[in-house]
Amino acid sequence: MKGIHIIIAFLFCMLNSIAFSQDAVDPKAMALLDKSTSSFNSNKSSKIDFSCLIENTQSNKKQNLKGYLLLKGEKFKLSVAGVDTYFDGKTEYVYMPESAEVTVSEPGKEEVKKLNPILIITSYKSGYKMLYIGETTDNGTAVEIVELYPEDRKSPYARISISVDKSSMKPHAIKLQGKNGVNTTITVDKSTEMAIEDRQFAFDLTRKDIEIIDLR
Repeated sequence: MKGIHIIIAFLFCMLNSIAFSQDAVDPKAMALLDKSTSSFNSNKSSKIDFSCLIENTQSNKKQNLKGYLLLKGEKFKLSVAGVDTYFDGKTEYVYMPESAEVTVSEPGKEEVKKLNPILIITSYKSGYKMLYIGETTDNGTAVEIVELYPEDRKSPYARISISVDKSSMKPHAIKLQGKNGVNTTITVDKSTEMAIEDRQFAFDLTRKDIEIIDLR
């Protein structure tokens, strides 16, 4: 489960709310991220298919994962590495098909900040020094890159790189450089706006074939 929570934390960038001084902000970098994340500040629902690469630079081991995220306002469903995580705006459900069990909880206000993609996606506005790096290509896609440097010395990450698709202005990839030598890169393979029913953001607790671990 630890690896799954690292991915969730990365996807939703579990960032601190530490204010930074204006001289630590590159205006061009801020403008790019503001434009790229503006599409998330709505109740539009969408599906995001992504790839996740975890690299251990010390052991030279790599792990590739595929997953998807359903997103609608504060509601989401994340499916990756055989685990489905649901959040319906109040209740979180973590379903593990392999063990046929689901853990149910109601996260508090501060925990919701770490779960809610809308709140977290825009959290680059605090706690980070920001620098516009420039333009490049990633697998044939023209991108612009911004780097964030955590001001909190206790942060497990030395640097966060965000690349934005120059054509669509949507987020293309995010890379976390870990101080422990483990780097994680998540690349958006496809982002599609689509109608998603609210029931898809909650697990069906009436199922008889699973064990329910209720922590509420």
